[in-house]
Amino acid sequence: MPKRSSRVTYEIVDDQAILIDGEGRELITLNPVGTLVWVALDGTVTEQGLVEILASRFPEVERSRLAADIDTFLSELRELDLLEESDR
Repeated sequence: MPKRSSRVTYEIVDDQAILIDGEGRELITLNPVGTLVWVALDGTVTEQGLVEILASRFPEVERSRLAADIDTFLSELRELDLLEESDR
């Protein structure tokens, strides 16, 4: 299960997470939806669980769309080395 990297520092300001990568070289600001996902990335929630979290907040959006968006978002976080995998 994906989880936030322990090397990433973040703060939430006005419903937006501001992330600083492990080396302190990059500052990334997430929109409110990305922030919802980021906060949920505690290593106990599966990707399907993330879909359920967003589906409860945005019932008008198709689950297949949410799943695709989460997959893309997690891929981007992995490319930036902002995620780890949990064994839970």
